[in-house]
Amino acid sequence: MTEFRITHEIHEVHPDIREKLTQTTIEAINESSSRSAEDAALVLRHKLGEIGVHMSEDACLAAIERIRSGKQLRFEVEREAAEAED
Repeated sequence: MTEFRITHEIHEVHPDIREKLTQTTIEAINESSSRSAEDAALVLRHKLGEIGVHMSEDACLAAIERIRSGKQLRFEVEREAAEAED
């Protein structure tokens, strides 16, 4: 997975969501730097929940592993499937 997607509707309501997600992810990584990837993913999931974002455990783990391997984490805005067809 190279990107984590945010629906257009969420971005419309919260235009700063990408910045919040990035900041929260960095905080979680820093707090859990000495923990296993699985534990760090749980920290990330909890921190995201605090800002109203729900991400699966698998997605959190993928984000942690991606960052720990030195890759960038991008949050991309996408339109809903039904909206894209209109």
